[in-house]
Amino acid sequence: MKEKIFRISTVSILLFVCLPVFSNFLVTPDEILKLEFQTGVRSQIRFCKQNPAQVFGRNPIGSFTNCVAVLESEVTLESFFLEPLEETTETQWAFYDSAGKQIFPSVSWEGVDPMVFVSLVRSKRGQFGVQLQKKKDGAYFFYRTKISSWVIP
Repeated sequence: MKEKIFRISTVSILLFVCLPVFSNFLVTPDEILKLEFQTGVRSQIRFCKQNPAQVFGRNPIGSFTNCVAVLESEVTLESFFLEPLEETTETQWAFYDSAGKQIFPSVSWEGVDPMVFVSLVRSKRGQFGVQLQKKKDGAYFFYRTKISSWVIP
């Protein structure tokens, strides 16, 4: 009986200590998040794989061969990832213009200051995260996300 009480109390203490740590991950809301571009020429925007040598931030384009054109009609980011996950490394993706300069669309949702979309990260296991930067103070945030939630109207 004492063993059982000891196990229960140990598990309770671990949950009490660990749960707040694991519950603080930032996660985008379960709603459609619209990316808005400042440029009016959507036909020149490309969604490209970034240089794999650098991890986070405003990284240079990997090459134009790893790019997908952003169509004029509404499109989800999910549509850019139709192939099965074959890579064993993490990849990072962002928007670029025809000259290879990175473009930063804006996004916001209820209760959050407007932010700019810096990049999308695809993990080894096929999970997605987005790196966002607050417009007001420039602070960076990394959110786990569902790729199907992101739309370019």
